[in-house]
Amino acid sequence: AGSGRQAFAGLHADCGKRSHNESSMERERAVGVIFEDKGNRFSPSYYVCQNATDLNSYFHAFFPSPGLRSDVSSSPSTTSATTGPPPKLCLVCSDEASGCHYGVLTCGSCKVFFKRAVEGQHNYLCAGRNDCIIDKIRRKNCPACRYRKCLQAGMNLEARKTKKKIKGIQQATATGTRDAAEAAGNKSVVPASLPQLTPTLVSLLEVIEPEVLYSGYDSTLPDSSWRILSTLNMLGGRQVVAAVKWAKAIPGFRNLHLDDQMTLLQYSWMFLMAFALGWRSYKQSNGNLLCFAPDLIINEQRMNLPCMYEQCKHMLMVARELSRLQVSYEEYLCMKTLLLLSTIPKEGLKSQTLFEEIRMTYIKELGKAIVKREGNSSQNWQRFYQLTKLLDSMHDVVENLLSFCFQTFLDKSMSIEFPEMLAEIISNQIPKYSNGNIKKLLFHQK
Repeated sequence: AGSGRQAFAGLHADCGKRSHNESSMERERAVGVIFEDKGNRFSPSYYVCQNATDLNSYFHAFFPSPGLRSDVSSSPSTTSATTGPPPKLCLVCSDEASGCHYGVLTCGSCKVFFKRAVEGQHNYLCAGRNDCIIDKIRRKNCPACRYRKCLQAGMNLEARKTKKKIKGIQQATATGTRDAAEAAGNKSVVPASLPQLTPTLVSLLEVIEPEVLYSGYDSTLPDSSWRILSTLNMLGGRQVVAAVKWAKAIPGFRNLHLDDQMTLLQYSWMFLMAFALGWRSYKQSNGNLLCFAPDLIINEQRMNLPCMYEQCKHMLMVARELSRLQVSYEEYLCMKTLLLLSTIPKEGLKSQTLFEEIRMTYIKELGKAIVKREGNSSQNWQRFYQLTKLLDSMHDVVENLLSFCFQTFLDKSMSIEFPEMLAEIISNQIPKYSNGNIKKLLFHQK
């Protein structure tokens, strides 16, 4: 099968463990619908879920008490008259839940942990790969992964404030209009609209965003194009590994056929590297320097080294355009996800219809990020036009970068080092680009 496929095998390491019901639900529909209880009506909220378990978790968040509703239960045992209802489990660590805390069914320990984490504004860091197992026994081992799981479950401090507010309104109403309430069947008075308690897509993208990696470049030695380019390739190899893990966590992505996931990552890795570089350079130097890593910043002197200037010029353009448009973090996260979904084979993907649904979801999410930044402004469409033009321009930037990358890879006389995983991806890409077997998904006609 080749080491390239093995390198991406982690995308679906657990695919053989899924139950029949879960896999059939994924095949049937990857875009889940959350039903929000509004009186006697249930109004759907559009949401992309990774699998059936996630969808079940969000039902927990919306129906926290007195437990999972019987009409959304996935197990026949929940209605057994002989054994009684099963214990309610914490959605973070799977310990027995003590109630609905901050909008989610959790245990007391995770409730206290989440409150302290948010109010203390702790900057937790995972000592591993941000995928630690969080259960009753190991929940204290890694606060970073535990906090991430709290957010993914939908915990929100505002949920408690909302609950108290509703309770206060209900008590005041009951005191002031007791006779009317009794006549009306003791109906509670609830505000017409409540804050959304489930995490938004963009909040999940914030949680899964990879950490900035160090390059290991030794600045005490004289600079050379060979040393810088080789270091950047080694850094790029590790960034590709981080990108695979990031893509796995993007809501909806793992519902695509495994071959499609691998194809999208192989087509988009340079897009992701260049755009993330542009963002770091924009935030750290306003687009004047190329901030590849905290220990490897390309200044004007390094840009003028042989073979460097032309490539740096293209990458600086991205950083300066991000700076000119003053792109927000939420807009950036949505745009980066869309770049993962920006190039496909000419013949299409095996999960083409599902792919188009997921891509449209993140286009809408970018629209929401623009509205959040601009408000209900007449400038929203103009900004959407500007940001999508920038996304389209990334195809030209990446084309130039890949051309140089392929050249240095094939020209052994340059002696530029490539890590094994990156070498395999490039070897796979060269014939596809040479044969023109790529389809650019553009927002605007040239």
